[in-house]
Amino acid sequence: MSEQAPIDFWFDFASPYGYLMSEKIDALAERHGRRVRWRPVLLFAVLRALDLPAPMAHEAKRAYMWHDFERSARFLGVPLRLPAGFPTIAPHAARAFHLVDRIDAAGAVRFAQAAMRGYFRDAAPLDNAGQVARWACDAVPAVGDAAHFEMLLAGDEAKDLLRQEVDTAVRERVFGSPFVVIDGEAFFGVDRLPQIDAWLDGRLSFAEPRQGA
Repeated sequence: MSEQAPIDFWFDFASPYGYLMSEKIDALAERHGRRVRWRPVLLFAVLRALDLPAPMAHEAKRAYMWHDFERSARFLGVPLRLPAGFPTIAPHAARAFHLVDRIDAAGAVRFAQAAMRGYFRDAAPLDNAGQVARWACDAVPAVGDAAHFEMLLAGDEAKDLLRQEVDTAVRERVFGSPFVVIDGEAFFGVDRLPQIDAWLDGRLSFAEPRQGA
């Protein structure tokens, strides 16, 4: 029997909802015998290419989301403390992930978890290349020393790897973070965790076409 395709977990490092999903998706997938492919992007770049507004561009939505971030964290039992200066853009973290992933896929996930926990729990500077490099070296010592890795984050290879992933996200219409795709079925938002669970164990399936459709 062939192995099932991985579950794609698209996210932005600076997304609170992406962080919350990152704390749950692997364990949920493992319960169903599936593995997860973590796919960080820069959400603002994807949305710009899709001609969509930033998630918090409107005051009414921004006020709601700011409240909902903390409420959702409490509901899921995940520590969350929005840092000063939130929201931010995290190109260094996304580039680092894709560089590390080429060496050690499991280590790349460890790096991602350390970076998001550092930002959303300890208010560490996610937009700081030096801090990102230290997280990467702690997660995967094989990447080398932090000073060298920080230089790599500014290089063409790191930029190209992230650009390619952003281009793929645009083609696949990834319009938010988190965005989970299971065998072609897309789920947007951390609040879709119950639906993802139901989909994976067969309690939720494609709707029957309407009569006359």
